[in-house]
Amino acid sequence: MQLLEGHIQHYAWGSHEVIARMTGRAAPTPEPEAELWLGAHEAAPSRLLGDGAQGHLDGLVAADPQRVLGDLAARFGGRLPFLLKVLAPVQALSIQAHPSVEEAASAPAGTYGDGWAKPEAWYALTDFEVFAGLRRFDDTRALAELLDVEALTGHVAAATEAPEPARALLATLLHLSSDEQAELADAVVEACRPLAPAEPALDAVVRIAEQHPRDIGLVVLLVMRHVVLRPGDYAFVDAGVLHAGVRGVVVEILANSDNVVRAGLTPKHIDVDELLRIADLDRQIEPERGVLDEGWTCFPASTPYFMLRTAPVAADPLPVPADGRPRILFALDAPVEVVGPQATVRVAPGQGCFLEAGDRAHVRAAAPAEAGSASDAARPRVFLAAPGDA
Repeated sequence: MQLLEGHIQHYAWGSHEVIARMTGRAAPTPEPEAELWLGAHEAAPSRLLGDGAQGHLDGLVAADPQRVLGDLAARFGGRLPFLLKVLAPVQALSIQAHPSVEEAASAPAGTYGDGWAKPEAWYALTDFEVFAGLRRFDDTRALAELLDVEALTGHVAAATEAPEPARALLATLLHLSSDEQAELADAVVEACRPLAPAEPALDAVVRIAEQHPRDIGLVVLLVMRHVVLRPGDYAFVDAGVLHAGVRGVVVEILANSDNVVRAGLTPKHIDVDELLRIADLDRQIEPERGVLDEGWTCFPASTPYFMLRTAPVAADPLPVPADGRPRILFALDAPVEVVGPQATVRVAPGQGCFLEAGDRAHVRAAAPAEAGSASDAARPRVFLAAPGDA
């Protein structure tokens, strides 16, 4: 068992308060804090903490993958297959999609950083506003008629005749010249304004326009479904699903990859042809509520890369599921103790504990470190990330 310190990513869309308060630091922070990573991704591996600990989790895995990962070492090429994050956006993320294994392998050289798929899933800690998946095309056509922007209704009408109308519409929007995109985005946002108070999706577009003015992504959002996950909701986002987080706080679990293609709301490169190749325009996200199993709420995903569990923790020890798999346990709200046969690791809120494939342990609420500590007065929750069953 090994105590972990997560790596904070300072992307511009992040909160100045959420992750700092979660990890017991002063807020607001000078820089935005968008994501907290717990895992072994080479771009930001977790630092090993504790007596005598040195280095980072990726080094620990690489030194002896058979011991650390167990029977899964060969399947995943000696890599930890999952990555656990906290996302805390206060501004919209880019519209994006991720490839399947087959799509990553067949893409032109240099398109992706590795040959992995990148499915992901969100567990909402607060209301989490997101655009994900596409509207039915009939609904998109009705919305275009409601907004009554001539250029948009023309593009929608032309796409109606195509074998895949939604894909044809996306291709048209993303292949417009930069001036045409900016003019269309301006017109659409102005048409949304009077309707926004009664239409949450249009209200979101108007808000996002303040962050990304004249961006064609504002028009792409109108083709997508607007969803609000409530606290405790879990949603699996498979390869190919267009999505863009807007605001809120989630625990995210994903395959240990950074393969992404963007479609708007970003200054970064948009590879239109690759996006249209990998986009799965039929698949949606559906909020789920998990299944209770021996004290843990379980959210199995249809992927070999990950699965997620969560549980409230009390003074009585709760067995940590093992199944011969490597795991990361993440503490939230108050400290916990992970108790193994030979050691006990105290995990503060916002920290993690890595358990190798052969490690067996229980988790319990930690005894208060200081009398009257606010964090110690709360009842802790933990999240457990592990490889999936698929």
